[in-house]
Amino acid sequence: MYINESTDTNNAFSKIVNTLRKMGSINGSKNNIKREWDSIPKQGILPYETKTRMWNTIEKNTVFKKRRRQRWMAAASVLFLLSIGSYQVVFNPIFSKTRIVATKTFPQDIRILHLPDGTRVWVNENTEISYPKEFGSNERSVTLKGEAFFEVKRDPSKPFVIRSGEIKTTVLGTSFAIKAYDGMAPEVRVRTGKVRVDGRNNTVLLEKGDAGVMAPKTKTLQKQKTETLEPEWKKMMLDVDGLTLDQVIVQLQSFHHFDVQYANDNLKKLKLSGTLDARQGYVKMLQTVAFAVEVEIKATDSIHYSISK
Repeated sequence: MYINESTDTNNAFSKIVNTLRKMGSINGSKNNIKREWDSIPKQGILPYETKTRMWNTIEKNTVFKKRRRQRWMAAASVLFLLSIGSYQVVFNPIFSKTRIVATKTFPQDIRILHLPDGTRVWVNENTEISYPKEFGSNERSVTLKGEAFFEVKRDPSKPFVIRSGEIKTTVLGTSFAIKAYDGMAPEVRVRTGKVRVDGRNNTVLLEKGDAGVMAPKTKTLQKQKTETLEPEWKKMMLDVDGLTLDQVIVQLQSFHHFDVQYANDNLKKLKLSGTLDARQGYVKMLQTVAFAVEVEIKATDSIHYSISK
């Protein structure tokens, strides 16, 4: 079993970021920065590969690159996105050859997962989700405790099945939300496609605009209409994986009023990877994007920006 992202990662990066801010630049010597890194409390309990990855990232963006203070602040935003307090583990259950990926989120922690079949999952705070590293030949099985929004990659030959407490949700390819925290009545809300929900005492078939909610006393699923097709918290995390710079800018412009001017059209084609935390506000998101693709995004007034190398 190994840990991909540790709950200590965010604290570790934050301390390095704060230290560099005090320096006023990123031109501190490698030895000074390394001493700060080695002195971090709890850093010693992190797995070796995690420590190595974190230090390599810090070294790459401090020792080997000379950037202005504004660029480093953007880097800090990128590092913050790497680990906001969740963790992910991969393990082999006893008597099974299947490798299971398990992710747990904590308060104010929202994540986007890309599953082996191309399905995207927005995972809300205080949630646990697990699935095989490689899906089997008969079904795509996921276990959920908490809340998540699914955009399932369509595959008629292999149903997508989510087991979440007292309900089991089965789809072929659709988008929907499941809320199934401990001590709460589970519910499913459908944005697109068709969903089958099996409960302890009955089954309901849901389509776009439908919700299936379990009655606490009778433990029966009740079908009702809903205007909430996707939860508000989902909008807090933007998936920009594989998008071009221009596509990301257009996506941000759909939520915020600003204009950009590119120095040349080739800049529009630069590719990004990862996610953006919309809670930062669009100005900080632009800084994060600028650092990620190594461009300069400069404000010419309150709503106009120029993009150049």
